[in-house]
Amino acid sequence: MTTTPASLPTGMHRLLYRSAVMMALLYFLSFAVRLSNFDGVFTDFGIFPISTDSFYHLRRIHFAVAHGLQVPDVDHYVNFPDGARVNWPFGFDWLYAFVAQATYTLFQGSGRPDEGWTTAVACWLTPLLGAFTPCLGYVIATRLGGVWAGVTAGLILAWLPSLWVVCAIGYVDHHVFEPLCTGLYLWAMVREHPANRHGVVAGSALAIGLLCATILPLLVGLHALVTLGGWLLYRSKPAARQAHLRVSLWAWLTLLVGLAPFAATRIAELHGVNPALTTAWLTGWLAAGATLAALGWTTGGKGRSQSRHWQSGWFLAWVGLGIGVLPRAELGEVWYFVQYGVQHIGAADPWLATIFESQPLFRLSFTDITNNYTGFLWLLPLAWVAVAWEAWQKSRPDAVPHWMLWFISLLTTGLALLQLKFSGLFAVPFAVVIALALVRLPDWLARWSQHQTLLWVILPAVLFAGMLAPTLSFTIRAPTYVVSPTGAFVDAEPTLRWLATHTPATSPQGDQAHDYAVLCDWTPGHWVIGIAGRPTVASPLGHTQPLRLGIRDGAAMLAFPPEASFQLMEARRVRYVLITPLLPKATVYNALWDPVTGTSPPWEDWNEQMKASLYARLVADEGIPRGDAALTQLRLVYESDFETDYPLFKQPHAAAKVFERVPGALITGQTTPGARVQISTRIRTYFQREFDYLDEVVADAEGRFVRRVPYAQERSPLTTLSALAPYRIVTPEGVFAAVATEADITQGRTLRLTQVSEARAGD
Repeated sequence: MTTTPASLPTGMHRLLYRSAVMMALLYFLSFAVRLSNFDGVFTDFGIFPISTDSFYHLRRIHFAVAHGLQVPDVDHYVNFPDGARVNWPFGFDWLYAFVAQATYTLFQGSGRPDEGWTTAVACWLTPLLGAFTPCLGYVIATRLGGVWAGVTAGLILAWLPSLWVVCAIGYVDHHVFEPLCTGLYLWAMVREHPANRHGVVAGSALAIGLLCATILPLLVGLHALVTLGGWLLYRSKPAARQAHLRVSLWAWLTLLVGLAPFAATRIAELHGVNPALTTAWLTGWLAAGATLAALGWTTGGKGRSQSRHWQSGWFLAWVGLGIGVLPRAELGEVWYFVQYGVQHIGAADPWLATIFESQPLFRLSFTDITNNYTGFLWLLPLAWVAVAWEAWQKSRPDAVPHWMLWFISLLTTGLALLQLKFSGLFAVPFAVVIALALVRLPDWLARWSQHQTLLWVILPAVLFAGMLAPTLSFTIRAPTYVVSPTGAFVDAEPTLRWLATHTPATSPQGDQAHDYAVLCDWTPGHWVIGIAGRPTVASPLGHTQPLRLGIRDGAAMLAFPPEASFQLMEARRVRYVLITPLLPKATVYNALWDPVTGTSPPWEDWNEQMKASLYARLVADEGIPRGDAALTQLRLVYESDFETDYPLFKQPHAAAKVFERVPGALITGQTTPGARVQISTRIRTYFQREFDYLDEVVADAEGRFVRRVPYAQERSPLTTLSALAPYRIVTPEGVFAAVATEADITQGRTLRLTQVSEARAGD
């Protein structure tokens, strides 16, 4: 029995035992915690979701709202111009688009919501959904350990930063469904006497998870292990074993029937079914067959005769589902996804290993771990021992839920240790295990000391407060930020807005002949798509080979010398280049990635490589040619009005710069064969900063010289820079001048030279 303090007032005692009231209180507390960054999302100058992936989810959501709730599964805005199958589950974006459309219809009438309405709804929807997870933790722990265990688990989940951060207002990402579906599954399956309806709920949690989140195919494997575990644990209780298998079958059937239309057809994914969905469905179908066989094997005698008709129905349903789906399954893609999934869990991909959410949990500092996971994380091994001991003391049927919880907690913690992204699976079982151990602590201490004291009752409360205190302090003191806590987005946002308003619009699908790409480091790729509304070559998506090729080519264009970079730009139809701070060593590593081996060769001289790169020429030299022909068709069109530090460079530079590839106007003439011809002018930026444009060309054997120049002597509405004076062309025969209009630059016209002086260059 769980010890309850006798000193509680009667009203408080009644309140604790009213589950609906407690869940409502927990929900509103959790919702309030998840609003901590409200001012950083709903600002005076716009609505900004949190993180980078949120911007790409919003692209899919906005597209779905505008195209009859059809989520794009192939997108040319990533890996431009070829595009790629994104293979994110479509359910998350479809649900958010549906809610945005439904709320607009409800409050505004007919028509489609604009992007502002859709973005606001999406930012609010995440905390509204995420606040349910602590409620699930409460009801699971209450059923297994009493009301105090429920309150403890609920409060841990309400304040757990690793959970509320991905459920916070503005976080428009599928991670919100990971703890929610895991908690719903645990509520359905981790109980002493689950009924068939609980199997339906568990199957629904599996199906929703598969349709909405990338890592929730793992729940299918988890349910297979739970099915096997129950079959072993109930081996001495045939009736309980059969009931467990039936409940598992109901879960499998719900999953299979719910996903069959999507796995067998292209009703939601026009260009091919997501291999994660097909793989999970096939795994569920095989596991359902094994469960059905096990149920038939465990049913004997009279029971077999009574259940033969029922089992025949199950078998026919199982076969029918297989006939309907399996012929349409791409088994080659399934095998590829299995290999990818194993590598993904271990972060075997070097590029994947550089992403923060793919880092091992213990890569963080002791303080960060304690703040984000509470001090209870360090006591988790003791909690496992306590729960295992408690289960060992019970009779086998009564102990099964505790053993299942213990096993699930062990497994999900192992995943979280491998990669931070798996914390969504880990959170609910972690909180429930801690809660069960904490509420049993007074009884264990009483047995150990052979007497009951008030100290044993107070100790769990003191321990709870102490272990939660760093997390509470961390949450309350969390700073307000816009998109990224590092400030990288705030630095880039004016430039992204400029791209949106001063560059030619691209088509919604990005598949038209006039479309072009913005080249940038892969890290801000989703910001370019979401804020500037322009396609990119490289983005934070890298889970398929085409997407990785985009990351490789994007890095290569920045890391290679200008001539090699421009060849790639031509193939990728790059028109604008966005320069922001990046990690030079990682950029070279990505540029040398080999798609055949999936690795990058060792590169010791990455520092020297970057010094000769296009990136260095654009950061430090403004892209001034100085004799490099490749740079004569690249002009600076925008720069931030404030500076920031860049790796590799001693001096700070503009926080962001935009360069445009243009045909360039032609300067051509006749001079002494082999002579050096100098071309120069003075450039002024929108912020009144000036720099010299300098170039030179060597005349050929016949004395002819041809050179392109990228700047006009007039300011175009599409640029913020212009040349202050005519081009000055210095030859051995004299000094000439040339004036270029914007049309000359964009149409590649030949400029007329006017002689300024008869003086020779050497005079």
